[in-house]
Amino acid sequence: MDTIRATSMALVIEHGLDNVTTEMIADTAGISLRTFFNYFAYKEETLIPPPLGFPPEAAARFIAGTAPVLEDLLGLLDERLVELERDRLNIRAIMAIADAHPRLLAVRERTFRQYEAEFCGLLGKRLGVCASHETPTLMAAVISAAFRVAMCRWVEKDNEKILDVFGQTISALPALFGATRCAPV
Repeated sequence: MDTIRATSMALVIEHGLDNVTTEMIADTAGISLRTFFNYFAYKEETLIPPPLGFPPEAAARFIAGTAPVLEDLLGLLDERLVELERDRLNIRAIMAIADAHPRLLAVRERTFRQYEAEFCGLLGKRLGVCASHETPTLMAAVISAAFRVAMCRWVEKDNEKILDVFGQTISALPALFGATRCAPV
């Protein structure tokens, strides 16, 4: 899958999304169309990284955690965010392409919804309630929004680590709800 993703990204950067076909991607990657469609429904999916996913042992540590939820969340994401660090230029390119192509934007938003669902499930288990309960649902939505904001900030900066940017964004959440005016950024 990584070869297909890398091939697709290179082709889209060189030719533009509208000029790249699934056939071009498959041919350049040295695979059949059937193999392509075993992994992806359409070409835009090749440009979006797969959902983070959490190793079972990391998820278990988060669920059993006793520190504040946001602190333990950073610990849960630490390993996964470090993986994204290596892919900053591609993520920056993907975000720029997505802004110009609504279908890719929809794929990107679906990926963020998958992150939110993962957060919601883990939060529900940690809090001892079902994931459809209002609290984990609302917490996951806020965390997901903070994750999006952090990602956008991070891709624009070459010298900051994503975990630091996400940590700063998460750390700002409690104060936001007590604010009566917007603080300068």
